[in-house]
Amino acid sequence: MITIREFTDQVQAGMIQSYLSDNEIDSMLADENANSWMGARMLAPIRLQVPEEQAEKAKDLLEKFDNAPEISDSDAETV
Repeated sequence: MITIREFTDQVQAGMIQSYLSDNEIDSMLADENANSWMGARMLAPIRLQVPEEQAEKAKDLLEKFDNAPEISDSDAETV
């Protein structure tokens, strides 16, 4: 497993891990519990890790995710 991104926010880390899972990328969050200790967020970031053979695909997906346009409430259609 190799680290492809680090987070200080557990919710964001979980959201990105779920996005990768939805796209058939195996991943794990290392140091997730250490991050929750008071004051340790910057000292022990959450590391998103993927198998080395899936790293390039994961990085490509994250780049697309980062560059996707944001959807606002005014963009949503009402039924």
